[in-house]
Amino acid sequence: MENENKLNLKESFPIPSYEEWLKAVNDTLKGADFDKVMKTKTYEGITLQPIYRKEDIADLAFTDCAPGAAPYLRGNNPQRFLDEGWLIAQSYDESDCQKLNTMLRHDLQNGLTAVNLSLKHEDTKRGVTLRTIDDLRIALKGVDLQAAPLFMQMDISDSYILVMFEQYCKEQNIPLATLEVGLGFDPTSEFARIGSVYLPLDEFWKLEVDIVKWALEKAPKMRVLSLDGSVYEASGASSTQELGFVLSTAIGLIHGLQQSGFTIDQLAPLFQVKLSLGSNFFMEIAKIRAFRLMWAEMIKAFGGSEPSQKVWIHGKTASFNKSIFDNYVNVLRTSTEGFSGVIGGVDSLEIGCFDELVSVPDEFSRRMARNQQVILKEEAHFGKVVDPAGGCYYIESLTAELANKAWETMQELENAGGMIRSLITGKIHDMIEAVAEARIDAVHKRKNVFIGVNMFANPLEKTSQRDTDVIAEVRTRAVSLDKGALPHRRAVEKLELLREQISRTSQNMKVFLVNMGTIDEYKARADFAAGFLQVGGFEVISPGGFASVAEAVKAAVDSNAAAYCICSTDDNYQHLVPELCSALKGKTMILAGYPTELVQNYKEKVINLFIHLRADVYDTLADLAILMGVK
Repeated sequence: MENENKLNLKESFPIPSYEEWLKAVNDTLKGADFDKVMKTKTYEGITLQPIYRKEDIADLAFTDCAPGAAPYLRGNNPQRFLDEGWLIAQSYDESDCQKLNTMLRHDLQNGLTAVNLSLKHEDTKRGVTLRTIDDLRIALKGVDLQAAPLFMQMDISDSYILVMFEQYCKEQNIPLATLEVGLGFDPTSEFARIGSVYLPLDEFWKLEVDIVKWALEKAPKMRVLSLDGSVYEASGASSTQELGFVLSTAIGLIHGLQQSGFTIDQLAPLFQVKLSLGSNFFMEIAKIRAFRLMWAEMIKAFGGSEPSQKVWIHGKTASFNKSIFDNYVNVLRTSTEGFSGVIGGVDSLEIGCFDELVSVPDEFSRRMARNQQVILKEEAHFGKVVDPAGGCYYIESLTAELANKAWETMQELENAGGMIRSLITGKIHDMIEAVAEARIDAVHKRKNVFIGVNMFANPLEKTSQRDTDVIAEVRTRAVSLDKGALPHRRAVEKLELLREQISRTSQNMKVFLVNMGTIDEYKARADFAAGFLQVGGFEVISPGGFASVAEAVKAAVDSNAAAYCICSTDDNYQHLVPELCSALKGKTMILAGYPTELVQNYKEKVINLFIHLRADVYDTLADLAILMGVK
C-alpha cells in the first residue's frame, strides 16, 4: 500500500519573501541601523549587500553567455580547460643557470606545468640573468617548452632575449611560429615600477613597435604584450584601480600601435595580463571575470572580432597582504588567493612561497606553494568544472559592479590624458596612496586582522626581512616620474618594523599588568591588554588578581617592569587610578579601557596611554616604546 503521507518540501517549508526575511533580520537587530550593521563597504567603492537575489542579476546580459563564447568571462576555451586545467607556474629568480635548470627539471617532474622566469632587473636584488645564448641553453636544457610553456615578464632592455630565443628554438627544432609562450613587455608598468626610463619616450616606443613587428612576423602566438597589474597591487591599489590601470594601459598601447599600422585583430592575440589575487575571496573571483568582460568590450570598441576578444590571464598571489612574522599563515592566505583565481578562471597561476619575504625559497617552500595548486587541481578537482561561479547571484552581481567601477577608473585616466600621463604627473601615485593608507589604517586599528602580526602575535618569535636593498644602476635617465617609482608597501610592514626595533633594543621592555579585583573584574581586559602589547613584542607579566593596592604596588615594583598597565572595571578605576598612579609615580602608566567621561581626569593622574578596542595599535605601541626608551 502506497504511503499517502508523501513529503512535500514546498508545503512544509514555504519559500519566504524578501520582505519576510528583512523583517526577521530587523527584529534581530533590535533597532540597530540595518545599513551600518548588515552592509559592508569595500576599498573598491562597492557596498556589499547581506543577501543577493535573482532580481539583482535580472538586467545583466552577460549571465546568459556560455563558456567559450564572447564576452568570455566564463573562460576562453572550456574544452582545453577540462583537458589540461590551468597552467601551474612558479617564479624562479636563481641567477646560476645550472642551478636553475636543476630546479626546473625537478619541479617539472613534481607538478609544475609552466616555466616562469623572473629576470634580474635594475630594481631587483635577485633574478635570472640571460646574457648569452649559452645561458639560455643551460637554463632550459631538457625542458619541453611545448609541454611546459615559458613565461618571462621583460623590461624593454631585455628585448635582445627575443633574438636569443629565436636562435634557441631554431637549434632545438622548436616551431617558433606555433609556440604559445608569454615573453612579454609592459613599458607602462616598468615606468611605474622603476620611476624612470633611460631612453626618450619616442625611442622607448620605437622598441615596442619593433617587438610587435618581430612577433607578428616570426612568433604570432607569442604573447609579447604582457600587462602587469601586480605592480599596482604591490603598492596598495584596490582591485578597481588595478583593473582600471591595466585597461587604460592597453588602450594607450592599442591606439599607438594602430597608428603604426597594426590592426586590432593582429594585436589582440599578442596580449596577456598579469593580475594579482588578494584576500577578499569573492572579490578576487569577480575580478578575473570582470576583467574578461571589460577586455572584450574594449576590443569590440576597437573593432575587434569575437575571437580577438579573448585574453590570457596569469594570476599571481598578492604581496601587499603578506607577513614576515608567523609566515606560515602566508600559506593560508595564498591558498584562498589561489582558490579564488581558479574559480575566477585564470589561464595560469603563480602562488608565492610562504617564506619569500625572509629568505630565498628552498625546495621545501617551492613544493609547498606548488602543492597548493596540485591539491586544487588533482584532489579538489577544480580543473573539471568550467566557471563554477557562473549563475551565483552574489558573484555575478559583484562582477558587474566591479567592471563598472573599474571602467569608471579607466575613463578618469583617459580624461586625464592616459596612463603614462597620469604616472608622470603623480595622479596614479595619489590614487593608490589614498587606498593604501586606508588599508593600512584598518590594520593598525585591527579592523582587518592579520594573525600573528596585529592579533595573536607570538612575542618570542624572532625574524627579520630578507635583504632586498638594490644598488641602483648608474644610467642617464631620459624621463622620470615626478613622484618617483611607485613605492612597495605591505599592510603590516610598519608593525613588523616596530616589533623588530623593539626586539633589538637593550632597554627593559617588561610590562606588568596590575590586575585588580576578582577574576571576573580583571581577566577580560588583562587578556586584551596582553594580546595588544604582544603585537609589539613587549614582555607581558600577568599575575593573578590583587585584593589591595598595597599588594599590587609591591608586586609591580618587585617585577622590575618598565611600565604598568592597570586592568579592572570602569567603576573600580575611579578609586584605583588615583591610588596606583600616586604609589607608582614617575612610572609609565597604561590603562586597559577607555572610560570616555574620565579620560581627561585620568590623564591628569598621569595615565600615559589607553589600550582599548578602538585604539590604533601601531601609534599606541610606538608611543609606549618611546616612553620606555626605544629610539
